[in-house]
Amino acid sequence: VFSVLFSALLVAAQNIDSVFADHPSTAPSVDSEPALEIYVTLTDKLFMGQTDAGERAIVPITGGYFRGEGIQGIVLPGGADWQLIRRDGVQEIVAQYAIQTDNGSIIQVDNRGISFTDEGDRYRLTAPKFHAPEGQHDWLNKTLFVGTITSIAEPRAVIIRAYKLEE
Repeated sequence: VFSVLFSALLVAAQNIDSVFADHPSTAPSVDSEPALEIYVTLTDKLFMGQTDAGERAIVPITGGYFRGEGIQGIVLPGGADWQLIRRDGVQEIVAQYAIQTDNGSIIQVDNRGISFTDEGDRYRLTAPKFHAPEGQHDWLNKTLFVGTITSIAEPRAVIIRAYKLEE
C-alpha cells in the first residue's frame, strides 16, 4: 500500500511546476506606516536560569502609552515578556500585557516573535495579536500584524510597531 501511495506522490510531484503556476499566490502586502505604535516601559530582566529548553528570563512591564489608527491610550502595568534564549542563540519572545484606550476599552496584547544576531545583523520580528472587546476596536481582532521592536536603554523601554498585513 505504501509503495502505491509513494508512486502516486512521485507522479504528482513531477507536475508540481504546473500546479503552482495554475494557482498563483496572493501574497499579502504590509502597510508602510504602522497601524499601532506602543511605547512599553520595563524593569530589569529577571533571569530564571537554565531550563530544559534553554535560559529563561522574565522582563516585567511597568506601563507606557500607545497610539494608532483611531486609537490611543496607556499600557497597563502588570504584564511581562517571557523570554527563552535557546541553545542556538535565538531568543524567543512571548510578551503578554494589556492596553487601555482613552475611552476605557481594555485590549489584551499577545506579542510573540524571535530575535537573534547573525554576522552583525539583528533579526527581531514579532506577530502581535490583539484581543479587543466587540465594538469600535474589534478591527484589531480581524487583522494579522507583523511587528518590529526598537530597544531604548534609558529609561528601559521598547517601542513596538505593528504593521497590518493586507491582501
